Amino acid sequence: MKHLYITAALALLAAGCNTGESSKEISTDITATVDVTSPGDRIPEDFIGLSFETGSVRINNAHTKGYFFSADNSQSLNVFKELGIRHLRVGGGSVDTNPTVPTRQDIDEFFGFARKSGVKVIYSFRLLNGDLENEVETAKYVYDNYKDCIECFAVGNEPDWDSYHRPDPEIKDYPTYLAKWTKFAEAIKAEIPEIRFTGPNTGSNYPVAGAKNTFHDGKSWTLNFAEDWQGKDMLYSLAQHNYVGQDAAELTPQQMIPKIMSSDWNDVQYPALYNTVLKPVNDLGFEYRLQESNSFSSASDGGSNSFSTALFALDYMNWWARHNCAGVNFHNKQWVLNAPIGMDDSGDFIVNPVGYGIKAFSLSGKGEILPVTVTNSNDRNLEIYASKDGNHVYVTLINKEYGESGFDADVEIKIDGKIKSIKSLTLETPGNDPYSRTASLGGAAIKSTEAWAGKWDECDADNLVFNVDECSARILDILLQ
Repeated sequence: MKHLYITAALALLAAGCNTGESSKEISTDITATVDVTSPGDRIPEDFIGLSFETGSVRINNAHTKGYFFSADNSQSLNVFKELGIRHLRVGGGSVDTNPTVPTRQDIDEFFGFARKSGVKVIYSFRLLNGDLENEVETAKYVYDNYKDCIECFAVGNEPDWDSYHRPDPEIKDYPTYLAKWTKFAEAIKAEIPEIRFTGPNTGSNYPVAGAKNTFHDGKSWTLNFAEDWQGKDMLYSLAQHNYVGQDAAELTPQQMIPKIMSSDWNDVQYPALYNTVLKPVNDLGFEYRLQESNSFSSASDGGSNSFSTALFALDYMNWWARHNCAGVNFHNKQWVLNAPIGMDDSGDFIVNPVGYGIKAFSLSGKGEILPVTVTNSNDRNLEIYASKDGNHVYVTLINKEYGESGFDADVEIKIDGKIKSIKSLTLETPGNDPYSRTASLGGAAIKSTEAWAGKWDECDADNLVFNVDECSARILDILLQ
C-alpha cells in the first residue's frame, strides 16, 4: 500500500482543518507514525462511566426537583446520551455515612433510568455499622427486579482511610475490614449465588505525589484484596480511586492548572499508581476499574471548572485505556464544580468543561488501540493517541502548551493505507486560555435540553499535517478505503 507521507514544509501551503495561520510560534518538528497493522486491545464499550453518591438516588436530593435518576427525567437522560456514558457506579462516602437509605421507590426510579439510558450499574451497600439483614434483603430486591442492569455489587467505600474505621468497632485495619467485608459479601452471595462483587474502592492512590501511604503489609489495600480473593469466584473486578492531584480545597487555580497541564501526570504520577498497584492486580488475573476519578478531589472555583479539565479528561481516559483499565468513572457529587454534570440557578443541568473531554473521548476512544510512534525533538507538551474501529482510524492530538511560552503545533501523521476521507473535530476555548470556564466541541456547546450540534470539518485527504492550537485538542477521523 502507498505510504501517505508529507513534509511540514509542504503543509504550510494548505488551508482548512490542516495547518493554517496563527499568531503564535508554530512547532513543526512533530510526527506521529500510526501502525494500523498491529492493533491491540479493544477499548471496552462501557469504558466511559460516572460515579455518584448513593444519596443522589433519593428524591429531591441536592436541590434536584424530583429524581435525577428517573426514566422520566429528560435532561439527565439526554446528558448521559450526549456524553456517551455507558457505566454507572453508585456508592461513595454516603453509602456508609448517610443514615437515610434509598427507599424501594428510590431504587425503582433509579433502575428505570438505568434501563432507559442503557448503562451497566455497580450498586453499593453499606458496610460501616451496616445492618446485614437489611443489606441482604435490599440486594435480593435489586437483583430480583433489575439483574439485567447489574454488572456487580460493591460493599462499603474507601476503607483504607483511618477516619473510616473509627465509627465502626469491628473495623480497625485491613484484616478486620476484610473479615467484615467477607461476612457481608458471602451473606449476599448465599441469597444470590451468581452475583459477583467489586472492591475495595481504595481511597488512597499512593504512591502518587501527595497521597497518604495507607499500605498494609507493604502493599496497597487494592493489591492485598486481589491477593486474598485470587482463585475464588467472588470478584468481578478490582476498584481503585484516583484523584491525581489530591484535595483542591486549599488550592488556587494558579496552583492547580499548571499541574493539570503539565506532562508530570502522564510521565510520573499515572505510572506510579499503575506500576505499583494496578499492573500487579492485572498480573493476578483481575480487571481493574477506576471507579472514582478526577483531576482533584473537592473543588476550587476557576480551577476545578476550568477548560484545563477538559483536556485532562480526554488525555486521562486515553492513557488509562492503554494500560489495561476496564473503565473510568468520573465522580459526580452533586453539584460540586469538578463534576461533569452540574446544575445552574434555574435547576437545569449543565455540562462542565470536564464533561467536554468525556464527550470527545466518546467520539474517538473506540475500537482497537493502535501503536503510535512520536517524534517530538523539541519536547513539546503534546499527547497523541490512536485507535481503529472498522475502516475508521481515530487520532487524538492534545496540545497542553499554553501561555506566553506556549506553542501551536503542526503534527505530521504517517499512516499506511489509502485514505478515502478525513474529518476533524476541535475541543477548544476562547483565547486558548486554560483558566477559562467555557468549552466547545466542534464549535458547539453540550446542553441538557437538546442534541449536541457540533460539526466535523472535512479535511484535505492529501495533506496529513494538522494544526493543533495551544491549549486545545483535535480529533481526526481518517477513513481508509
